[in-house]
Amino acid sequence: MAFRNQIIGLIRFSYPALNGFTQSSEDVAADRARLFSEDRLTARFHLFEALTLPSMRAQTDPDHRLGVLVGEGLPPWARDRLEAALSGLPDAHVVSLPPMKHYQATQAAFARLADDRATHLTSFRLDDDDAVDRRLIARLRSLADGLTTMAGRDRIVTIAFNRGFFLELDPAGNRIFDVTEKLPLGIGLAMTAPVASRENIFRRNHRLLPQFFTTYSDAETPAFIRTVHPGNDSDAHLTGTRDTMPPARIAREISRAFPFSQEDLLAL
Repeated sequence: MAFRNQIIGLIRFSYPALNGFTQSSEDVAADRARLFSEDRLTARFHLFEALTLPSMRAQTDPDHRLGVLVGEGLPPWARDRLEAALSGLPDAHVVSLPPMKHYQATQAAFARLADDRATHLTSFRLDDDDAVDRRLIARLRSLADGLTTMAGRDRIVTIAFNRGFFLELDPAGNRIFDVTEKLPLGIGLAMTAPVASRENIFRRNHRLLPQFFTTYSDAETPAFIRTVHPGNDSDAHLTGTRDTMPPARIAREISRAFPFSQEDLLAL
């Protein structure tokens, strides 16, 4: 059978999973109340609409599908705002699920978005407060084809982008600096797997991915912008180097690779 690869990204947006998040608890009602509070959702929408969605709208390769996973019971005003925000993307969908174990929820979400003609799924992950560069989808398509040819169509391969920028959000003034991680970061992280395996990129902790799967790591392409702020679910722990670019080069790289300027980011 010919290789037919479908690329699908999944963004978890206020989904009360039963596990898998630092702030998950056994009290589903408490998690829902926290995740669905108006103040928290308004703060999430600010970065989602200013960073995450513009970076996906700017993709040079439009042939992909994007799912936004939410919990059932998301307030109607938030669901309406989310649907309106996604309207500018050609193949973006809200996936609403009841509380379940985290990996089961991601499997269910990808299954709803799947094309039954595909032989392989390249799944990628993106948080609702981060951004990827314009050529993410184009690179994933090329790399998935080459890596599965090399490893074998029946094998699972993963793709990590280890170079990018951290954007620290601070009322006293935002700061941007470059990073090169030595362990995979979750932003744009992808897995290409046979559809029959039902595996996706959320199968393992992103930092541990090379322990379980053959992994290609790109340490040259500035591929992401990660925001650092008090609302992060996990600590913004850097595993590699930072501050290797002078400010003028950071400004050039951001304008070249992303649909933002450095000034835009500093003003968020």
